[in-house]
Amino acid sequence: MWARDEKRRHVRCTYLADAEYMLKPPAADEILQGAVVNVSNSGMSLFITKPLDIGQERIIRGNAPNLAQTAVVRWVKQAGGCYKIGAECHPVWRSRSRCS
Repeated sequence: MWARDEKRRHVRCTYLADAEYMLKPPAADEILQGAVVNVSNSGMSLFITKPLDIGQERIIRGNAPNLAQTAVVRWVKQAGGCYKIGAECHPVWRSRSRCS
């Protein structure tokens, strides 16, 4: 059962994978490294090294099926020397992704 203040529509599944992210449209000289920590049918959470702005669109890609997606940054929290972000993925990703 979700906590009363839970805002997510879908359950998050733990999923650890390396990822790359870049601005949308892509800037060839700005491909950054990160790590996906969980996914759901509507988004994902990542650890990254540079802060992002809420509302920014990014392309996120990795080794997992369906991980090359456009996503919008919804929240950013500083976590030690890095940042944890929540990203909402576009409907194309949602329709093909399922947690098991």
